Amino acid sequence: MPTHYQAASEPSHFAQRFGLACEPGGSIVRPGQQGLFVRRPRADDAARDALSRFQIAPGRWGLIPLFSKDGQDLDTHEARGETAFAERNFYQPWKRGHRCVILADALFQAGAGAGETVRVSRSDGHPLALAGLWNGWRSPAGECVESFALLTFGMPGNPEQRRTAILRDAWIDDWLHCPVEETAAYLRPYADDKLVRQVLPVDVAQLRAA
Repeated sequence: MPTHYQAASEPSHFAQRFGLACEPGGSIVRPGQQGLFVRRPRADDAARDALSRFQIAPGRWGLIPLFSKDGQDLDTHEARGETAFAERNFYQPWKRGHRCVILADALFQAGAGAGETVRVSRSDGHPLALAGLWNGWRSPAGECVESFALLTFGMPGNPEQRRTAILRDAWIDDWLHCPVEETAAYLRPYADDKLVRQVLPVDVAQLRAA
């Protein structure tokens, strides 16, 4: 599971893939911080986005469940693909088809050595399309707060070794619009030969996390 990610920095990626205009900025995002995600238009935005297949939204990385009292729930930045459909924090977004895509230039995760950080990116320079779930939570003050979680899956034979679900480009539209019962079919390993994993020196890793 990544400790943080670098959001996609080029507006052209949102324009080319989704026909959306935005200024993403390429900031580093950590659990509890704000990031951008792409989804199907919300049902209550249907009139405004009647001709759109996609909608971009800002939200907290760390999904806020519908039953949350204060929106400060912990350990909700990862939704396990094998069990999310039955987990209290995630089953409502799962069954409602609240799927999303987070574009990231790179993921950062803990390495095998002390203090090591591994940077994961695509070998062709395009952003990673990360699969996620999103939710809208109504705060006690009446504000709608949106949030998301990244989906992960266990490696065969070692379910505790988690991988973030990275979508193939051809799957993105289907992932966002498929029936709920097809959700799990997209949570598969991404081709290793199309990824670059770089072990960062400790000082560089600390700079990235600053």
